[in-house]
Amino acid sequence: MNRTPVAKFFGIALFALVALAATSCGTNSTSSSGENPPAIAATIHIADGKFEPREIEIEVGGSVMWINDDVASHDLKFVAPNKLHSGAIKPSGSWSQTFTSAGNYDYYCDFHNSMKGSVVVRPAP
Repeated sequence: MNRTPVAKFFGIALFALVALAATSCGTNSTSSSGENPPAIAATIHIADGKFEPREIEIEVGGSVMWINDDVASHDLKFVAPNKLHSGAIKPSGSWSQTFTSAGNYDYYCDFHNSMKGSVVVRPAP
């Protein structure tokens, strides 16, 4: 297959972008025993000034990943008593959180207070 220099450039750029996105993922779960991190139970996209879906339901031990598909930075600030805070999630960035206790975890974007969401964590069967 004969590729033009432009096609090669875009292929390399796409590969670099995917590699950068994969290495910039933040998480609050760590493992010192060499175990794999928990699988992502749900993904929430941040786009057009909202969280999509706005509410999700997972089981205890599940992880949620937020992906910023917007052009602006956003963050996640959880309401008390769950004092989690993601810090700034830049465009094309992501952040994940593992939930180890059942309950309702309401959150909002501290940069854009009208953006709100909720994670409902149910006990495992």
